[in-house]
Amino acid sequence: MNLSYTDEQNLLRDSVSKFCGSDYDFETRMKSVNSENGHNPEHWKLFAELGWLAIPFSEDLGGLDGGDVDLSLMFEEFGKSIVVEPYLANVVLSGGVLKRSDLENKADLIEQLIAGEKQVSLANYEPKKGFNLDNVECEISDDGTISGLKTTVLNASNADSFLVFGKHQSSFAFALISKGAEGSKVTPYKTYDGFVSGDLHLENCKAEAVFSKSDALEILHQAILEGIICVSSEAIGAMETCYKLTIEYTQQREQFGQSLSKFQALQHRMVDMFMETEFSKSFLLKVLATDDVNERTKLIYGLKNQVAKAGKYVGEEAVQLHGGMGVTEEMSVGHYLKRLMVIANIFGSADFYLQKYINS
Repeated sequence: MNLSYTDEQNLLRDSVSKFCGSDYDFETRMKSVNSENGHNPEHWKLFAELGWLAIPFSEDLGGLDGGDVDLSLMFEEFGKSIVVEPYLANVVLSGGVLKRSDLENKADLIEQLIAGEKQVSLANYEPKKGFNLDNVECEISDDGTISGLKTTVLNASNADSFLVFGKHQSSFAFALISKGAEGSKVTPYKTYDGFVSGDLHLENCKAEAVFSKSDALEILHQAILEGIICVSSEAIGAMETCYKLTIEYTQQREQFGQSLSKFQALQHRMVDMFMETEFSKSFLLKVLATDDVNERTKLIYGLKNQVAKAGKYVGEEAVQLHGGMGVTEEMSVGHYLKRLMVIANIFGSADFYLQKYINS
């Protein structure tokens, strides 16, 4: 595949970039992070009005028939401003499961997602079970009753519904559960980067529907792969901002009568930051340009490994080169590091995906 962006994709990138540049400065972001919802509902409404929430869905589901390239362009721009609105949780993960599922009323749910009227969270990981998707204890009975604990459920406190992944008979399935359903309880918290998450406790909770009983594991796998592309793109955007902020800071900060940017040792470190970012970007473009399904899957595993290591390195170097100020809440660079650290481990660590790359 020859990867070149269409006029529509360039317009999408410009639109997201304009939003982040004009409506999403650091102070605005921190107000959203510290708010009750952990994001700005007005921004979420704007995402719906601009059609961004419709991008990855097919036209027959009311979407714009976009793909991984469109999502990657969006998330790279999101990463440059560490956008906290729950696009990953709602559209990429939950939407990714719904659009591939056989849920009878999925069209109605997706329509509400696209309109920004409903929020849905995917609940698949469990405590002390690692990141292998089939390593779950939560079991969905024949009558749709579920008991168990799901952890690190993204955007849990804002979700109107949950898509719970669990064992079903000799295979796996998804269960649709509404917020506040009898036997369910959400324990909300924020992750290291300030994003909203939570645990979902289920005790003899009755699901509204049980679906995709024959291919739930593969559906989950495909949604996670799409999620990896998105967070990797986000990390690349964040890394780019990190090295640009660092260059700007070292040009302004003086020591021994000259700017820090004049010191060769620091120049070398900033070049290394740039190189790690550009290599990660090249890896991402290789993924997006690959058509073969098996090769693409393997490359996605490798991309996650690369971005996890590079993001941690670039973020840490940015903080180090800013000195003690880099870790203060008042400076944005420390917040980029926190997000990059979370991205390094979301869906699995660098070592986890290195092993998957080797074995695939």
